[in-house]
Amino acid sequence: MDSERAGRSTGEEKHVAWLQRLYEEHRERIYRIGLRYTQNSEEAQDILQETFVRAYRSLDRFRGEAQESTWLTRIAINICLNLRRDRRHERRLQDTSFDIDRLAPASQARSPEEESVVEDLRGRVRKLVDEFPTRQRMVFVLKYYENLKIREISVMLNIREGTVKAFLNRSLKMLRQRMQVSSEESDL
Repeated sequence: MDSERAGRSTGEEKHVAWLQRLYEEHRERIYRIGLRYTQNSEEAQDILQETFVRAYRSLDRFRGEAQESTWLTRIAINICLNLRRDRRHERRLQDTSFDIDRLAPASQARSPEEESVVEDLRGRVRKLVDEFPTRQRMVFVLKYYENLKIREISVMLNIREGTVKAFLNRSLKMLRQRMQVSSEESDL
């Protein structure tokens, strides 16, 4: 009986040590995903915590077929999607923002005028991205904020790579079209 308890304890200690290592290695990425999705640091912390609670509860089901990062990110994404679904009737979430510097990083310090233009552009892009359907927005965030590969996004969201590419193409096309229309309207 004591040896059985000791065996369980050793196995549980290994799980806790493994989970602690996962937390140290992946907490920043999971937090960023939660923050990009909710735009709220407290909710992002909750998503981070819930991700690791769920990971601990499902350690015995992790078969190692996917990378640990893929597995944890998928858990976080599911939590984000559930959060969205749970709050759909309460209020509209501001799900993400888009950092224009990802498209055109500054090679040098900007003048105040240039910074003003970039801030305006960020705001316009953020509003446009917020209008994307949930899955399309999530693909966009994972690709352009988290710099994930198409294959990784496909596995995390359980969709085909072609679907990921289609979402990305559609997103960029929509941004281009709407930014052009917006620019033409402001020229009038």
